[in-house]
Amino acid sequence: MPPFLSQPGWLGIRTQAAKGSYLAPGASTSSGEFIRFTSGGLAANRDLMIPDPEIGGNRDIPDAAMGPISYGGDFNAYARMEFLATLVQAALGGTSVDTGAATSGFTHTIVPASGAIKYLSVEEVVGNTFDVFNYTDVKVNTLHLEAAADGYLMVTFSLVGITQIAGATPTILANQTYDLSPLLLGTNITVTYNAVNLPAKSFSLDINNNLETDDFRLGSLTLFDLSEKRREITMGATIRQADNTLWRQATYGSSAATGPQGGASVKQQAIISITSYEDIPAANAGIKYATTITIPKAAIKPFGMSPSGDDILQNDIEIQALRPSATDIMTVAIKNSRPTVR
Repeated sequence: MPPFLSQPGWLGIRTQAAKGSYLAPGASTSSGEFIRFTSGGLAANRDLMIPDPEIGGNRDIPDAAMGPISYGGDFNAYARMEFLATLVQAALGGTSVDTGAATSGFTHTIVPASGAIKYLSVEEVVGNTFDVFNYTDVKVNTLHLEAAADGYLMVTFSLVGITQIAGATPTILANQTYDLSPLLLGTNITVTYNAVNLPAKSFSLDINNNLETDDFRLGSLTLFDLSEKRREITMGATIRQADNTLWRQATYGSSAATGPQGGASVKQQAIISITSYEDIPAANAGIKYATTITIPKAAIKPFGMSPSGDDILQNDIEIQALRPSATDIMTVAIKNSRPTVR
């Protein structure tokens, strides 16, 4: 029998209307998003339950039972703006405000939910005919974006699911709406802090929902639910500074200070702007795919300087998103060719 190849597999995602209700990503050509990815997969996380040694027994393990089961895994992909809207909405939990038209592109403005985030239905085909899995009640635990100045925009996302069915019927190939929008380059990405461009060689963005993934209940093999704990949103950048003002602000508490200050940290607006070089196909000439990530209140964590030989001074900084008021901690506006987020 020939080996199973990884590349013929696929991954489809679709936002669920309610918990427990699987919605096939490929039910129609406009149902869900099918993602090209470089590696990853949802795995069944399960252990054999082995009893402790008993007095009166022997040195060997007498038996083992099948323990409860959950599903989870990481996926790595080149970020594209059609499926990115679905992932961001699932990670933040809020609904999107969809505006625009085919000729101007559709803009999806996504804000975070204060409570539970959205469930996804996932169809995963592993290898060429190895197996077909349907997952119900899947949540995005973490979402990571990164790009270097000389690289592509990459995304890593961690999914956790409650229910898996193996041997499912795959969707009809004609209904697999793959996101084939253009890849995005670091040369078309900017990061600003307090309306000033950061001299960044690379950037990253992390959304962590800190899902509780061990909520097993008596009488059930599967997770009862996936509960969100504290949400953490951080940005990172490798920068080459033009002066010492950013270091003083982050470390001392004021760009004008000559020693450490007490009290509140400095909070400024941080914006990541991402634009494609290519036009949106159905839109008028010059209309590009675009994403704008806005964090109204962000503080740079204190960092140290590390001179080394004849190296150019540069630093890896971390920016913490904060929500000291009722203002949304983050807003993400994504322009693509989809009328709605799938």
